Amino acid sequence: MKRFLSLPQPTIFALLAALVFSLVCTRIPLLNYLGFEFSALTAVVGGLLAGLMTIALWSQRGSAQSRSHNSDADMLGFLKMLAGKLLLLFLIPLVILSANALFVKNCSFTQGLFFYSVLVLPSMLFCASLAMLLAAALDRWRKTWFVACWLLLLAHIAVVTFTGPQIYAFNPIVGFFPGITYDETLAIEGRLILYRWTTLAAAMVLMIGAVILQRVKLSRTHKGTPLETHQRPFHPVELAGAMMLTSALVVVWLASDRLGFSTSKDALVEHLSGRLETEHFVIVYPRNAVNDQQVRMIAGLHEFYFERLVRELGVVSVRKIHSFLYTSAEEKGRLIGAGGTNIAKPWLWQVHVNLADVERSLKHELVHVLAAEFGFPLLRVGLNAGLIEGLAMAVERTAYHEPIHRVAAQIIAIEAEPNMERLFSWTGFMRAHPAVSYTIAGSFCRYLIDRYGMRRFRRLYRTGSFQTSYNKDITALVDEWKRFLNRYSPAISGEGELEKARFLFTRQTIFGKECARVIANRNAETERLLKQKQYEPALAAATHALELSFNADALRQRMTALMRLGRYDEAIALAQEHLSDSSLARTLYPVRLLLGDALWANGDTTGARRVFGQLAAVRFSPTWEETVAIRLEALESPLAREVLLFYFVSDMGDTLRIELLRRTSQDAGARNIALFLLGREHAARGEHHKVIDALLPINRMESDRLELTRQLRLARAYLQLGQTQRAMIHYWQALNFTANEAELMQIREWLDWCEWLAQRARRPAEGIGS
Repeated sequence: MKRFLSLPQPTIFALLAALVFSLVCTRIPLLNYLGFEFSALTAVVGGLLAGLMTIALWSQRGSAQSRSHNSDADMLGFLKMLAGKLLLLFLIPLVILSANALFVKNCSFTQGLFFYSVLVLPSMLFCASLAMLLAAALDRWRKTWFVACWLLLLAHIAVVTFTGPQIYAFNPIVGFFPGITYDETLAIEGRLILYRWTTLAAAMVLMIGAVILQRVKLSRTHKGTPLETHQRPFHPVELAGAMMLTSALVVVWLASDRLGFSTSKDALVEHLSGRLETEHFVIVYPRNAVNDQQVRMIAGLHEFYFERLVRELGVVSVRKIHSFLYTSAEEKGRLIGAGGTNIAKPWLWQVHVNLADVERSLKHELVHVLAAEFGFPLLRVGLNAGLIEGLAMAVERTAYHEPIHRVAAQIIAIEAEPNMERLFSWTGFMRAHPAVSYTIAGSFCRYLIDRYGMRRFRRLYRTGSFQTSYNKDITALVDEWKRFLNRYSPAISGEGELEKARFLFTRQTIFGKECARVIANRNAETERLLKQKQYEPALAAATHALELSFNADALRQRMTALMRLGRYDEAIALAQEHLSDSSLARTLYPVRLLLGDALWANGDTTGARRVFGQLAAVRFSPTWEETVAIRLEALESPLAREVLLFYFVSDMGDTLRIELLRRTSQDAGARNIALFLLGREHAARGEHHKVIDALLPINRMESDRLELTRQLRLARAYLQLGQTQRAMIHYWQALNFTANEAELMQIREWLDWCEWLAQRARRPAEGIGS
């Protein structure tokens, strides 16, 4: 303690501030272990403390140094002293959070140490060097100028993410800002290391600049007294080093897009290479991933949604919207930083959507852009995330393949709804589980629009004031909305409905998960191994992830690996072990599906039929219902039960799978189910003529769900081939096989789309593309 108190006062202040900061972080989820979020925040706080401490220490040595002629020796002593103090500042948060691992689980100390070292140390060195330069250049207001520069450098993040397509930012203080999305994976190690080397280079340039400025000041102070040669302001080696480092930094800045440190609009256009301009859109797409017919269909969908949304929102769009489409989530994540999350930037008139999500997400993102016409000026958005996302969900009218009010009533039934006042704020909306926040906000906004009209809602969107827009506070409006939702309560009292709601809406957010980034990255690696058919490594990776922290994705991946390896007994035992825990069972429906397959493969068809029958009662989505129904139907046919088992559980290649289905379709007892699966295989490959050849000969599937799916696939195949009238016939047929209100709305929208396309086709002079 005596030695600590003997330290300079600025050092004591900085070290105590770092200690208090670290202790506070141990009480905050996501910041209470050594990981990316804690490291990034420490880089910000540590950089500020390092700079202020450097200026204070520089000022303390100023008077003695000004009387010295040996400036180089004095500067070397100062740098050594400063390095020791910075090391202490660096170690305190590291030690505190490492010790906190005794109380809070840290799944990967090695990865946490990597992020801490790569983010925090360069930030402290950069800020200390910047502070030295300012201290050498200025005689007054040094700390004020440093804080101003520190804030401006942090503002660079907002500038980059606001003015360009990307939502991420590499920054000399933070290191890396991933953007505000729900993506949990974080694969930036290579780019981050390279960028931090540039940060260290910049720190070196600033430090050399500080040394040279100090020598210049001394030469003026001792004017008339010649300095020693080695103390003159400009040393050749220093100048050469500074020039080389500066040149390298300029090259890196010019090549920023190519190095992955930024992504400009021009870089996106060059990378994706496809471009189609329509009446209201400029669509940039991956040329190698889609053919001309698909591009024109996508363009038609853009214009179709545009017409409907302009009419519904009551707006007049004054310029073309740029729509960027990406081959995969991985490509989109690398280019703009949001892999699995589709985004809009209304102030730039841009939407960014994965190609596979166009039909599902395009309307939602276009609402954000078009609603900007009555959004807050300049930013062109609503004043809080609840209104921004709530309006988009309200226009969609559905969530999780149900009417949005019904889903909201499910959330309330299981008591999972968030605090509504907090929900309509940025922090409250982000902290709630996205499935809950999006749905609840959407239902509430839909109620306000239907009850009070779009005009009032537009005013609310711009001002954020419920009292001004409705002459009622949010509490009164929420009470009205909940009374309105009571009409749905009797319909959702069944256990299947409640189980579905618990599965979808009671999962943890990133703030409540153990080691969220670490587990997400490990699961992504396991998924990659499974796709590459490296089942033993995938099994080991999934097992390790489960040992770090239990999560449903890792369990599903472990089950999948065991199934692919033919170890069905182990898969069954693993599933039953975890399903016996009632607190976990509601999160493990995908595992139950694999359990049914494992029982089937192990010869227990009765057990498999029982499991699939239970799963059929919980209607998560059309895809889920199809997956379960196809297995139940296959189990009814003796031939299909034997032959198609290999289709479901083996790792056959595409050619063998299709050949197996073709051979099976020759038997009358398994013909329909085999042709149905054959049509599904061809649909996944975009082989539309073959889809029709496989599905059209089927008279009718026994299951209404499968018949609905058959009709929809036929309609889509004809639509992709430009045969809109035939597509409409099958969409009309599909209406006979579902009573789900959300599905009926979706099919009717597709019918409207077909009619829209047919009308456009009759007006060739007003074609979609140009």
